[in-house]
Amino acid sequence: MRKFLVSLIAVAALGAGTAFAQGGYWAGFSVGYPGAALHFGIDNISPGLAARINAGYNYIGAGGFALGADVLYDLAVDTGTAPIDVYVGGGLGLGIGTGVDVAVNAFVGGEFSLAQSGLPEGGVFLEAGPSLGFNPFQLGIAAKLGFNYHF
Repeated sequence: MRKFLVSLIAVAALGAGTAFAQGGYWAGFSVGYPGAALHFGIDNISPGLAARINAGYNYIGAGGFALGADVLYDLAVDTGTAPIDVYVGGGLGLGIGTGVDVAVNAFVGGEFSLAQSGLPEGGVFLEAGPSLGFNPFQLGIAAKLGFNYHF
């Protein structure tokens, strides 16, 4: 298990290094159901596509420490003059606690840009969608509210 985690972190770091040349990046935190996390993301891996890695606490399934990786795709939604970016995404999560839990998530979300509103650089986001866990098998809803600081 330790080799698997080290390999996962190494692949994420190599991917992040390659993507830094492609576009901007962000870091932030989120809270919600089923837990809380810190995350780091990379914009414009390809047009409209971003990636995010997560680390935090999950209290569902095996509970305990959680790692995850998500892919996000920007949608061309007309929000009028509101500085909101709408996106869809999905990813995998790994929970390590009383056991090991793997989950597959899909979500839709929106981020309100604080910088476009005349406030400090960053954004507030909300996202929600279905989640499928495998230990124990469970189908549920995952939802997050968080903050991103864009670099």
